[in-house]
Amino acid sequence: MEKGIPHALARFGFFALGTVYVVVGGLAARVAILQRGRTLGPAGALAKILAGWGGRLALWIVAAGLLAFVLFRAVQCLRTRSRLARIGYAVGALGSLFLAVTAVRVLLHFHAGGDEEALREAAARLVSHAWGRGALELGGAIAVVVGVLEAVRAAVGILPADFTAAIIARGRKRWTAVLARVGVLAYGAVVAVTGYSVFRAGLEANPRGLSGTGAALRTIKGAENGPALFALAAAGLIAYGLSLFVLAAHRLKRSR
Repeated sequence: MEKGIPHALARFGFFALGTVYVVVGGLAARVAILQRGRTLGPAGALAKILAGWGGRLALWIVAAGLLAFVLFRAVQCLRTRSRLARIGYAVGALGSLFLAVTAVRVLLHFHAGGDEEALREAAARLVSHAWGRGALELGGAIAVVVGVLEAVRAAVGILPADFTAAIIARGRKRWTAVLARVGVLAYGAVVAVTGYSVFRAGLEANPRGLSGTGAALRTIKGAENGPALFALAAAGLIAYGLSLFVLAAHRLKRSR
């Protein structure tokens, strides 16, 4: 990644995203250790940030960082020559925009529910259109494929381009690569579970069946060997957030 404004946007954005996922993973880890409480997704994590010490200022900083990441991905969309990469950057920009809007709504006290509520509201609007069910099915299927692919690639040591540019190519720091692999694997698994719920919501025309990150973690916890898998997922999301902090601290190669 070249020097200048895009590079600054990237580092600020990775820091903001890292903060969100460290909180999500930390809350899940507390549930795994204490065996009480409720898992929360990014929206719930944003609300927890607001409730903490200096929460309003901290959440404004996170919201600004998320918007910076949207701009960073938009710049990448314009500069890349790969259509596949352009799609990935666009998806990343949309996801970060959703989080940034959620953060502002939490700050303005317009958003009291969790991730599921916001996603179900959006899904209900889609299902009301003739093409809405197909859009949910397609989006959910894409999320499942992307999540599984990310998890499998991380398991065999192949990391996304952002990580390889900042971690593998910079001094080959082994511990950061391991941290990223664990984090991306957990993140991919959660994305796949969430995507499956989106696919089923479209297939059954039932927006209430759609679940977000928090519900995906609860689904993992309720599966066979669920408590152990849930604890691993919680640790993995913390690792994912910490690996994003590593990205924020490193200079990236220019995107192709």
